Amino acid sequence: MTPSSTIFPLAAAELQALLPRLGSRWVGPELLQSLARNPEARVHPVSEQLAFKVVQRCCQPPFEEPFLFGQVAAAHALNGLYARGARPVAALALLTLPEPDIPSRMLVGMEAGLSACCQLAEVELGGIHVMPGPTLSCGLLALGQLNPRNMEHGSPPSAGDRVILGKPLGDACYRAALARGLLHAHDVREWLDSALLQPNCSGPALDCLDGVHQVLAVEEGGLAAVLDQVGRPGMGVRLERGALPLLHRAAALAGEAAGGDPYPALLADSPLNGPLVVVCHPDTVTEALAIFLQQGFGHAAVVGEVVAGQEEVWRLA
Repeated sequence: MTPSSTIFPLAAAELQALLPRLGSRWVGPELLQSLARNPEARVHPVSEQLAFKVVQRCCQPPFEEPFLFGQVAAAHALNGLYARGARPVAALALLTLPEPDIPSRMLVGMEAGLSACCQLAEVELGGIHVMPGPTLSCGLLALGQLNPRNMEHGSPPSAGDRVILGKPLGDACYRAALARGLLHAHDVREWLDSALLQPNCSGPALDCLDGVHQVLAVEEGGLAAVLDQVGRPGMGVRLERGALPLLHRAAALAGEAAGGDPYPALLADSPLNGPLVVVCHPDTVTEALAIFLQQGFGHAAVVGEVVAGQEEVWRLA
């Protein structure tokens, strides 16, 4: 979990009751039956060509402005679908209220922000569900489509495979700087445009590419935790320090907080809407980067290579 994020724990019965509010076009008896059989399943297949992924995510974005609060929360929830190769199709807004007297202006603003993000992603928003909770938070119960055949890639990574990072690092140090009043308006705008408001919509297309061996999402534990999953025994990842995309002030802020080398903190950063990591054959790099760029991820870059004979899982060059 990131410090600002939770997976909202709807009970199976409550989830089944809420799903029909996403619309009968998407929620058929096969999905409800699969959910009843195994409510904890990652994916619910309804045919050989079609499966659904359900996520329930609420969070507390680091902004007080209600519309922005809602936008970032929606992007966080949709990120959980895109990053796993699913295309979001429908959602229900979730709000948790710690007390009954939340100003209506805040509620209207958060709902508008949630709706705006869903509209941009062409996701049908089927209404809003309000619940009591320990903190004020919002998010989505979201439903995504995917092809079960695209869930697993055919071969593990090999030495020489390239590692691509889809978005810049630095979310945690920007959150800390915002809380201390150290970010300028243009810093916040860069952070929003290149990280927080960009769910990983490249995920489904990348999952379909021949030559892509792994598509992983940077979440809890940061990029360092993802790199621990890359490769196999006797292999590791060599990262190129200068190739890592960073938010403009991330290195300076992280270095100041650490009193030295900023990279250990940046690599361990648990972001709110983290980037994708793609491990692919060298011949696939151009096509993978083109998918990122076509969908607005201008910071996407090759940041390392899978190498053999490394005792450590990964190292920074």
